[in-house]
Amino acid sequence: MNTIKEHGISIGIHRVDALFFIKMKIEGTLTHSDYEMMIPMIESAIAGVKEPKIKVLIDAEKFDGWELRAMWDDFKFGLEFQKLFTKIAFVGTKILEEYGIKIGSWFMSGEIKFFKSMDEAHEWLNKEEAAPATPVQKDLKNRKDEIRDDLEALFKNNIKITDWNVPEADDQNASEVLITILQEKLDEIKEEIQNQKYKNY
Repeated sequence: MNTIKEHGISIGIHRVDALFFIKMKIEGTLTHSDYEMMIPMIESAIAGVKEPKIKVLIDAEKFDGWELRAMWDDFKFGLEFQKLFTKIAFVGTKILEEYGIKIGSWFMSGEIKFFKSMDEAHEWLNKEEAAPATPVQKDLKNRKDEIRDDLEALFKNNIKITDWNVPEADDQNASEVLITILQEKLDEIKEEIQNQKYKNY
């Protein structure tokens, strides 16, 4: 006897001026028809709104993934709405980690986080953060993760170099020394900034 497993997306949309709060519950394996239902609802809700901003809460505790065609629908969905999402909170299980990199890359303009409870997700979504005031602040905020990744890569690459240079190197010791070196340089740069060395860099 074949068992039909339930699937689908239920969606609720709440609006205050140009800010939208969307709550989705996704279950089972999503199909093309699920997206045919969902996308027009969002398009209709934001139609005529100048520069809408959207926060999304996704209850994905029973999410299993996508059918092949639905994956393409999801990709197109991300491309169409990626500049409108400011925060996306996923509440779900470990399976979401498999899709995290893919999903996150589609919503590049907004923040995306995974949570184990709805309360934590709500708290994060409702937390208001100071908006960048200048073009420089906006640029650096948009590149924050990239900058942090570059610094982490520098740190890890230097540990690898130490492993090549020193037989049976103690990685814990190498990590501690590297942090000291990086902190010394950051302190030097801070002093240079205070002395306005980079004012017209």
